[in-house]
Amino acid sequence: MGFLSPWFLLGSLAVGIPIWLHLIRREQPTRLPFSSLMFFRRMPVKSVSRQRLRYYLLLAIRCLVILLIALAFARPYLPFAAPTFSSAAKDKHLVVLLDTSMSMQYGDRWQRALAAARDAIAGLGERDQAQIVLFSSEYEIRNLPTSDKAALRAVLAAGLNPTASPTSYTQAFRAVDKIAEDVRRPLSVVLITDLQKSGIGKGAQNFPSSPLAEFKLVDVGGQDAPNWTVEGVRSHSVIYQTRYPDRMLVQVRGFSTPEVSKEVTLSLGNRILQRKSIQVPASGAATVAFEGFDVPLGTNQGEVRISPSDGLPIDDVFHFVLERRAPYRILFLHERDEAAELYYFRSALAAEPDSPFTIDARTPAEADSARLQDYAIVIWSNVAEAPSSLISGLRDFVKQGGGMLITMGSRFPSPALETQWKDLWPGKGIEKKLLTADAERMVLLGQFDKEHPLFREFQESGAESLRSAEIFGYVRFQPDSTVLLRLSNGDPALLEKQYGQGRVLLFVSSFDNVWSDFPLHPAFIPLAHQLVRYAAQLPDEPPAYTIPAAVPLSQYKRVGTNQPTAQVWDVIGPDGKREVPLAQELRPDFLVLRQAGFYELRQADRSHLVAANTDPRESDLTRLAPEDRALWRAGAPGKQDASNPDANPDLPQRQNIWWNLLLIAFIIAMVEVYLANQYLGRRGTAAAENN
Repeated sequence: MGFLSPWFLLGSLAVGIPIWLHLIRREQPTRLPFSSLMFFRRMPVKSVSRQRLRYYLLLAIRCLVILLIALAFARPYLPFAAPTFSSAAKDKHLVVLLDTSMSMQYGDRWQRALAAARDAIAGLGERDQAQIVLFSSEYEIRNLPTSDKAALRAVLAAGLNPTASPTSYTQAFRAVDKIAEDVRRPLSVVLITDLQKSGIGKGAQNFPSSPLAEFKLVDVGGQDAPNWTVEGVRSHSVIYQTRYPDRMLVQVRGFSTPEVSKEVTLSLGNRILQRKSIQVPASGAATVAFEGFDVPLGTNQGEVRISPSDGLPIDDVFHFVLERRAPYRILFLHERDEAAELYYFRSALAAEPDSPFTIDARTPAEADSARLQDYAIVIWSNVAEAPSSLISGLRDFVKQGGGMLITMGSRFPSPALETQWKDLWPGKGIEKKLLTADAERMVLLGQFDKEHPLFREFQESGAESLRSAEIFGYVRFQPDSTVLLRLSNGDPALLEKQYGQGRVLLFVSSFDNVWSDFPLHPAFIPLAHQLVRYAAQLPDEPPAYTIPAAVPLSQYKRVGTNQPTAQVWDVIGPDGKREVPLAQELRPDFLVLRQAGFYELRQADRSHLVAANTDPRESDLTRLAPEDRALWRAGAPGKQDASNPDANPDLPQRQNIWWNLLLIAFIIAMVEVYLANQYLGRRGTAAAENN
């Protein structure tokens, strides 16, 4: 017998307490009336040591109760009697791990895997239970524990098919550990897979942490299989002119393949644009470029396909989204006699070959009748006065999701304008500081967060160009919002304020050559683009995602309206079925991409396309080397030994002897109460009669 908490056995010393109490019992003398004690002889009183124990049965019961309680708290277990205390230990719990990754679509691997799963189910005993687990990049437990073989076969026949996700053996073994938390039977695991090498990532969990009674590996992969794939396409996601402005590069790779010639086809929608032939070296890669083709207006489903196809056709095609749209409009508000800042800003935005922006420059009076909803962002350039109707319209514009960029100049600080803007203004102007060449000089940026979306372009280069820009004049601000940039002396340089659904950015100087030389530095062009994109909250999504991926639906959110119907999502997957359940349509946060192809996101009167492709690493069908497989099998937990608690650390916890001991102690305590009442009650009655 072993004990989980042997120190509680010291409590058995408490048996001395009832023995002591029985020895020091007090005699109850009989009182008799008598006239005088002179004729009585004095007798010595017996000492405790000369007392004799009485009521042996009652004493034994009390000692036994104490011993049973101490023994129960010590948590005893019997290593050689596990079946006696765990009836479920005679029966096993089978876990069938079925690989449903993309590589299982190759040849007849999937049919062989289903046959192996049926064989595992057929070998179940009458009292055994089983669960089927599907795994790829995540796991899914398909059923509750059951002994019904027909129900288990029905799970396999319920339209199961391989997915487009990559293999992850870590997910399979996490499922085993999850099941082991709720199961009190020996676990038997059958892993059915093609033993793809890419499924074991760096630092992955190689085996379940839970002890296993049996581990069986069923290999349905056969030999290494040759496979070609479209590894990647470098493409723009949005263009702003009729003709594609760049070269679209396509890379084709072969795994365990001979040298071969492949035809690569580029399509937009249902129209084939170009075909090119390339020579792919043995187990190597080749690149082909497409250029000089027209793109229809709107959102286009793009596709690059290689032919002839091979044994795994799902990765012979690459899907991408290419949108052609009109450039985003920018409303640039300035005074009629000031054009320097407009010149530098327009030049910076036009420096990109396919510029996404077009500037509409107006004075505040001219913009009073403008339709602000047609613009992505409004730039407020050193304007201290404006019609009240324009300011009111701009407040609504920003509140409904528009962007605003404010720059300072000679007309600031302007308390009257700050009062007009009210809570839209990002801070309070304190004073204007003008510097000369002979006085103090400072750089534009002293501190900035490189992880912020505005400054990601400067993570590896360009930061020194920002810090070398000199400021000759700026307005000191007391911010009541977020400070994104600071000057070298610690004063705020760029403020951000969230107003409604929109953003307001305020730059304390100007983008001209009067108050700074910043527009003359190379860093000005990328920062100008980032300021506009960030303030306008323009979407920045890739042309395609790699499965599995979680796409935040917030970037497709319809701004400028609070109507509930405008926030309802209707997501249609590549198979034409609804992806988001009806109960989640009103408030979905993410769309998880698990299928290759195009997802359509419908919202009110608008729709978006999202392209998803398989992971190129899953296209490498290279199998685990024989020595790696031998190490894997050697590392698998062996059969549990019911007589060895060290090999079965969970076995003592499964034995509930302590609970039985406490129950027996409680029953005996009830007997003790009854006997004590009988003995002591009889003595009290006798004493009362004698009195």
